[in-house]
Amino acid sequence: MQQNAIVKELLPDNIARLQIQRQTACGHDCSKCGGCGEMYTAPIFIEVKNSIHAEVGDLVKIEGSSKNVLGLAAIIYVIPFVLFFLFYAVAATMGSSIPGVFAVLGLALGILGAKLFNDYHKMHAKPVYVMTKV
Repeated sequence: MQQNAIVKELLPDNIARLQIQRQTACGHDCSKCGGCGEMYTAPIFIEVKNSIHAEVGDLVKIEGSSKNVLGLAAIIYVIPFVLFFLFYAVAATMGSSIPGVFAVLGLALGILGAKLFNDYHKMHAKPVYVMTKV
């Protein structure tokens, strides 16, 4: 996952503070578009190791690991469906007359677990970015 950022400040220990403007789905500037309404988002500031010795004002490319994003997506989307089918299968093999209710219960538990996991990950994990070029 690549994005463009502007170096806003150089910090001690060879760290640079970067400003990232969130990318849109259509690839245009939301502040000049009326298509989506007033959905313009504020810029995001991150701190990254300045491995390419960029200066304040430089436009740099940063790369983030898509492995973490794909792993989280698998957890958040797959687990509720696995629990849906697992609860259905267990209820059906135990002779329940309403296995669909148990399946929905499994889906709800999976969604709740995914939500809790996502909230925990947002609070404790920091994304890892690397500056690649000026």
